Amino acid sequence: MNNKEFEDFFKDLEPKDAPETKDASAADEDLVFSSFFEDATTKAKKEPEVKKAVKSDFEFEDDIFAPPPPEEEEEPPVVVKKAPVREVPKKEPEKKKATEQLNEEEIERRKKRKRRYNTAYNWLITVIWVSAVLAVSVFIASFALSSINDLVGFSKESREVEITIPEGATLSDVADILEANGIIDEPFTFEVYAMVKDMESRLAPGTYTLNSNLGYDQIFQELKSKETAKNVVTLTFQEGMTISEIAARLEENGVCSYDEFIAAVDTEVFEYEFETMMGTSEYIYHKWEGYLFPDTYEFYTNSTPRSVMAKFIANFNNKISGYYVRMQELGMSLEEVITLASVIQSEAGYVDDMRNVSSAFHNRLEEGSGLPYLQSDVTYFYYTDEIEPFVEDEALLDAYLSAYYTYPDYRVGLPVGPICNPGLNAIEAALYPNDTNYYYFVTDKTGKFYFGRTQAEHDANVAEAARVNASIEGGE
Repeated sequence: MNNKEFEDFFKDLEPKDAPETKDASAADEDLVFSSFFEDATTKAKKEPEVKKAVKSDFEFEDDIFAPPPPEEEEEPPVVVKKAPVREVPKKEPEKKKATEQLNEEEIERRKKRKRRYNTAYNWLITVIWVSAVLAVSVFIASFALSSINDLVGFSKESREVEITIPEGATLSDVADILEANGIIDEPFTFEVYAMVKDMESRLAPGTYTLNSNLGYDQIFQELKSKETAKNVVTLTFQEGMTISEIAARLEENGVCSYDEFIAAVDTEVFEYEFETMMGTSEYIYHKWEGYLFPDTYEFYTNSTPRSVMAKFIANFNNKISGYYVRMQELGMSLEEVITLASVIQSEAGYVDDMRNVSSAFHNRLEEGSGLPYLQSDVTYFYYTDEIEPFVEDEALLDAYLSAYYTYPDYRVGLPVGPICNPGLNAIEAALYPNDTNYYYFVTDKTGKFYFGRTQAEHDANVAEAARVNASIEGGE
């Protein structure tokens, strides 16, 4: 509604019976209202944003009499054109600029240095890898070689060791005991081999004497099927005893059987270095004759022949080791020294007599002596006592006679091998003879020696020895 209509609306609301005194004031109020609306309309035009409308004395919940707000025209959408954005180059760090400014030569130099570094690194890795492979290979090869040597007892020091296997000992316990006593070097290999040979539960407890150069099979032979209770036998073997005499004494005292010992003497190998210096002739009657060193030994009853032999041979090896230089000085082999010592041992019983006998033999053996035969009766006795009773083949007997008998028409020089087992005095006599001109000697029944330089002196000595013997026989 317009202003006029609005004024008429309020006039209609006034009471009709109102006093006239109020006309003036009503007129004034009309003026006020008119002015109000006029001023309000004018202000609305001048001040478009009105935060708070002035209220009249008439207040309604909703201003239904307020003029409607002017219709706002819908403004067209504003299209904003974006100006093209120019990329502003970013400033690079100083280090990057410095790197970009490096010339091509410097870059190439750095590449070469890097390639050299990579090459050196690759070579280092290769060297380390190859070294590791070689180290493992060397270890495996060394272990295999050590195990093989241990298995066969090759290149091992020879010495006698007494060990005790307790009741309830396992295979591992046995291996540890053997290693601790120097019998084996590789307990792991020993255990594996024992299991392969099914010996794990067949190694009996007890006390044993073993040689440190035994192979595994020989150790098994020593340790299996033994009695736990053993009797110790102490036996003395005199210098000059033969193999058969030693075997007989061992059997008499329950150490081992005669036949088994003789068989071992003819076949056993112990891998001592000196074994390569022993005689190899097929006519040596007993292989180990001369090398079983005479001495006092302790044995267990019911021992194996090999373990018994091992004591003799280990002792011989220890005794002879200090004489090899002297053998070289004389130009004699071990076989020749032991063979000569065995003949000296069989001929004489006292050291002085031994050295004179040795002098006579050395003089005969000297090149150009004219007396190349030893002419020693004891070489014949060895044939008649030790060989002839046990050989039936006549042709073979003749071969043995020619090999041992040191008289003309038979054996020139030394016999084919030792004829007994000499002691240390006889061995030293063979190496250190007295300096004499003797070529002959003879003894009487009292054991006295008569030495001669010529055949005539020898004939006279023989006559004197016969006279003494006759007097002894007459006195009997």
